[in-house]
Order: sequence, then C-alpha cells, then structure tokens
Amino acid sequence: MAMAHPTTYEAIGYTGDKNSFPLVAFPREIPAPRPDELLIKVIGSSLNPLEFKLADLNFFGNTPPVALGFDVSGTVVAVGKDVKDYAVGDSVVAMSDCNGNGGWATGGSGGYAVAREYLSAKKPEAVSFADAGALPVCFLAAYLGLFEHVRPGDTVYIPGGAGGVGHLAIQMAANALGAEKVISSGSSNGSKELILRSGAHTVLDYKLEDTTQRVLDLTDGRGADVVFDPTYSEQSYVGSAKAVRHGGKWVVLGVGPGRTSRTQITESPVDAILAEKSAKHINANVLDYFMGSRVIEEATKDFLRGAMAASMRWHVKDLVRPVVSEEIVSSVEAINAGLSKLRQASGVHGKIAVNLSYR
Repeated sequence: MAMAHPTTYEAIGYTGDKNSFPLVAFPREIPAPRPDELLIKVIGSSLNPLEFKLADLNFFGNTPPVALGFDVSGTVVAVGKDVKDYAVGDSVVAMSDCNGNGGWATGGSGGYAVAREYLSAKKPEAVSFADAGALPVCFLAAYLGLFEHVRPGDTVYIPGGAGGVGHLAIQMAANALGAEKVISSGSSNGSKELILRSGAHTVLDYKLEDTTQRVLDLTDGRGADVVFDPTYSEQSYVGSAKAVRHGGKWVVLGVGPGRTSRTQITESPVDAILAEKSAKHINANVLDYFMGSRVIEEATKDFLRGAMAASMRWHVKDLVRPVVSEEIVSSVEAINAGLSKLRQASGVHGKIAVNLSYR
C-alpha cells in the first residue's frame, strides 16, 4: 500500500564529484523503498556540516547528482515489504538512508527521502515537525558519544557546547544520563548563554582561559570521568585529552585526532596523552551508518532503534530538545546561505531548521 505521490521532485544537492558547493537544484525521481525502508514525504529538516563537506569531497563515493538533507521528519507514504512497525500515514522522524540521498526540495511542498526502519521513530503529536527534523544526525552523534559511557554521578566535559551536537550532548548528560557535573566551553555571550540554558553547570571561555587547567581545578585535580569532544579541532583535542581523569574515557566525534582534514593526515599527540593516563580513546562516528557497503549487525540496529526512540521520548519529557536558532525555507539560496554560516562558524548556536512545507 502507498499514498499517492508524484514520480519526481526538484531536489537540492550537488552534481559534481567534488568542489560542488554551493548546492544546486535538479530533478530527481522519487525512490521506491527497499524491503526494510520507509518512503517519507519530508516536512522538516535541518542543516549539518556534513552536507557542505560532502559537496566539497563526495567522500561516500556516491554517483552524482546527490540529494542532500539527512535529517527528516514527515509522513510515511510507502513502506518496504519487510517493514512491520510503520504504516502509510504515520508521522515519523528519521535519518535518511545510508545511500547518501536526502530529502531537501524546492517549491515549498515537501521533499521525499527513504530511511531504514531502524533509523526511524514515530513522532508523537507533542513534538513538532520542526523540532523532530532538527534532531536525527546530531542526536545520534551525541547518543553514540555518551549513552554507553556516562554513568550517574560522573563529571563530563563537553567542549564546544553551543554547537548542534554539543548543546544536545549537554542536555543528554545532565538531564537523561545523570551526570553530576557537566562542564563546557564557548566564547561569545550567545554561546555561553545557550550552554548554560542546556544544563551545563560551568561554562569556560576557551579564548580567555586555560580550559584544561580549569577542568582540573573544578575536579580537585582529578579530571573529568568522560570527555566528549565534538569540535573537529586538533587544538581542542589536545586540551580536552589532558582534561580526562586517569582511567577515564575520551570520546571524540568523527574519525578523530590527526584526521580533522579529510585531505591529509597529521601527527597528533592525543593517543600518547591518553596512554599516560590509561584513559580509553573512543570514536563516535555517525558517518558509519551512511556507508551503504557496511553490514549492520542486529545488535547495532537495536541500538540505533533505541537511539531514535529516545530522541522522541526525551523530547516529550523535556530532557533533550533542540534549540533552533533560525528557521529557513527549503530553497537553494536559503540553504546555501545557512551552510555558509556553518562553514564559517559565524554565530550559529544550536540548529538551523529547514521548513520544506511552507506554502
């Protein structure tokens, strides 16, 4: 069974193998869901640095043109034959399918994306499509970084806490996982305000303070039990590694030290710093679940289902909610302008939401 829908739409993405930012619009056939997939008419989405990075480098190796927009919320219009828990007409939130094709569209009447059943969740009526569409990629990144590592009573240090991942991670640690003390860092008044509003107990100014020393001072010289660094900054990695306690956990978002650029590998002292502390180096890489060639084990699928369900459950309980700093319409011009802000790190706090159904 499927809901009536067109066969094509005007997608937004990139058409070259590399150096393809700014994005463009192009006609795209609406994909049919495979056996374990949902086809979603997309109402809400948001911007992530992943989108401009893919347009620059196409590092998933997809054949252009590639539609972008990996965060999706909307209505199920078709389901694959093996899908059991979703039906046509359900309101859902999802991370679009790991083949790398998202749901952004021009025209203001919605786009279309497919998503794996295990990377989807039903959207409660109490959660808006705008909030739901601002969560998937950043929520999953924070969940991968914290859920299995933070224990009640822990001290957690999260540098860069005003970012899309960072402000969700602070809420997750403080409100959902029982951390006793959450420390973060920012520099502008806006970033510090968001960090404190997200639940951090202390916010450090990384431009004015020695943040490593301050974390040590705040923990009586011991260091943080868990450090989660989502900054993609080698300088931050070195400082945050020094701030973890002996035997603690240092969790990094993405591929980690020495690889902050996908075009070159550099030497990093981080692993040596952690080895001296007998601290564990953990990578939280949500990009693994975009790689179509990767075989996902059932236990991992269950973990991801649990993460997506938690994104909705914790929102309803007011534990973890995205802060939307700006909402834009789904047009090539607006999305390019928003991604340029993310690229330049120019005052974007929280998330930039994308409204695909604004007519």
